[in-house]
Order: sequence, then structure tokens, then C-alpha cells
Amino acid sequence: MTKEELPAAAAADAASDATPDAPAPPTAVIPRKTWLVMGAIVVVAWAFAISTGNRWVMLVVGALTLVLAGVMLWALRTIRKHRSTMSLLQGAAASPEARREALEKLSAGKDAGTPTNVFARAQLLAADDPQDALKLLRTVELRNYPPAMQDDVSLLQTQIYLRLGRTGDARKSADVMNLDNPQRKEIRPLAATIVAEAWARSGKPKEALALLDTIELPKKDAEQIALQARVARIFARFAAHQRGPARAELTALADEDPNQLGRFVLPQFRVHPELQKLARSVLEQHPSARRHVKAQSKRR
Repeated sequence: MTKEELPAAAAADAASDATPDAPAPPTAVIPRKTWLVMGAIVVVAWAFAISTGNRWVMLVVGALTLVLAGVMLWALRTIRKHRSTMSLLQGAAASPEARREALEKLSAGKDAGTPTNVFARAQLLAADDPQDALKLLRTVELRNYPPAMQDDVSLLQTQIYLRLGRTGDARKSADVMNLDNPQRKEIRPLAATIVAEAWARSGKPKEALALLDTIELPKKDAEQIALQARVARIFARFAAHQRGPARAELTALADEDPNQLGRFVLPQFRVHPELQKLARSVLEQHPSARRHVKAQSKRR
């Protein structure tokens, strides 16, 4: 079966990023508890200053209040910019044209060199030009991204490296992620599947299988994440020399969506030749693939 004989959407699907989109950085907000604590501190400080009747104490408290107000105003402006960027990213998912328009807006902004802006542009570039996305991410060192964003940057890098078949680099990015960060529980299932694939394809299949067993599918995007987990499990089974289970997983993946086998068959993903051969065999024998080939033959 040639590349042209793959199920109709296989080549297109495989050419795009085969994993779910990397999550955006967590939504920036100032928790209500923080506002209450700040307000209580200001009230207590002023109550103390007024009770002393000392002019200098009141001046100091006044200066500190102004500083605090300035910090909070800066934080609110930063949050407003963050939300605007996230809104732009969400709107850009519709089409390549929308992504190009969003890229132009982000690149033209005064904050184009900030880590948040760089990461947002890299996410947009990753869909159409993964090499440029990697170059852009590397213009900012990982430690210079905000701490809450660093795992997301590593996750995006890992996804891109896997897509390009650069498994060694994917492993390096995967290994610096903290999957058990309590502040990022919502992305753990997705991140774990991607880390597991990186491990499976770079010499740690047993660890990859163990990690996959810890995943609890969330309600949101459960189908996508389950699909990515199956893909990672195929790589891990194969790397662990479990050819029978690997073939069974490939067959189950084909039953769900034969197009997904394109990422094991097409050369740009640099899959091990034996696994590529195994996936091609499953694809050739799958009923939907046979129907597709038969339909193609009739058209000729």
C-alpha cells in the first residue's frame, strides 16, 4: 500500500500535529483570597498608624500603601494583557489564515520579546512551521519563562520534537517537566501521555508503560487524550519487544480511526522501520483500508 493508498485523510492528519494541542498557560487571575488578605493588611496597618498618632508612622504606612497599590495596578495590567493574548490564541485555532493574522498582531506588539508573547507565537507557529517554532522558543532560556509557564514550554518542545522524529531532544525536554505539580493537575493526563511517548521512543519503555498506567482521564478532551495514550503505549510495547501487544494496540487504534496509523507509516515521523512495517501490515489488513483501496481502484 502506497502513501496515496492510505485512507483519504491519513496523510493530512499525519502531517499535522498528531497530539492534542499544548495547553495555554494557566489563566492569570488574582484570587479573591489575595484581595482579602491585602485589604486586611492595609486596614490593620492604618489602624495601627492612626492609633499611634505619629505623623512619621502614618507617612510610612501611606508610602507602603501607595507602593502596594502600584504593584496591584501593574498586576492587573499584566493580567489584562495575558487574557488578551489567550483570547487571540483561541480565535486563531480556526484556520492557517487566522493563525497568520494572530502572529502578525503578536509580532507587532511592544511586548513581542516577552516570554509570554514568545510562547504564544511559538504555539501558533507549531501547527504550520514546527522548526521556526523551536527557533523562536530558544530565543528565551527556559529559566527566564515565568515558573508557571516553564512546564508548558517544555511540553510544547517535546510535542514538536516528537513530530519531527527528534526523540533524543524530546526526551531532554520531557525530563525537565514536573508532572506532579499540584498547580497544574488539569494538564497532567495530556502531559503524561506525551512524556510517555518521549520515554518509549528513547530507551525507557518500562517507565513509559508505568507512567501510562497512572493516567486518569479527565472529562474534558478524554477521547483525544485516550487516543494519544494508545499511541504512546504502542511505542512502549514495541520498544519493550512486546510485538503481539503492540500489534493488538495498532489494530485497536485502526478500529478507532485508521487515519491515525499514518503517523506510524509515513516517513517524516521517523518511526523504527520494524514498527513502520508492523503498522503498514495492520493498515493493509484493516477493512476500512481495503475499502478505500478498492474505491481508489474503481476510480482509476
